[in-house]
Amino acid sequence: MSAVQLDLQDRWVLKMYGWMNKNVKWICPTAPRRPLTILGGMETNAWFDTAELSENMQDDVASLNHAALSIANLLSEEPPNGIGGIGFGAAQALYLASKGCYDTNQRLQIKPRVVIGLNGWLPVWR
Repeated sequence: MSAVQLDLQDRWVLKMYGWMNKNVKWICPTAPRRPLTILGGMETNAWFDTAELSENMQDDVASLNHAALSIANLLSEEPPNGIGGIGFGAAQALYLASKGCYDTNQRLQIKPRVVIGLNGWLPVWR
């Protein structure tokens, strides 16, 4: 089993998980640097852009799809897997899982068996 943790900065967590389960391969991509509108255009690592965090926010579907394809390509050679993230990483993981499972037009090659999101939301929930 492979597990992708999006935006994991604390590598000690990986050591703990590796110690607990030798059958899990952890893949931890870092989001690309981009200006983030909600931070006044400051550059930071983020999977997608957002101007606000609210129920009525507009999602940056183009960058969500771009990141989803990048992550799917990263996992395309891996066995059935799980995906998870914290904050923006959770939102991207949930988005990828929903697109991978339900939207065949996006050419996503993976269908995660497990999805974990902490402190995130489901983008494009409408």
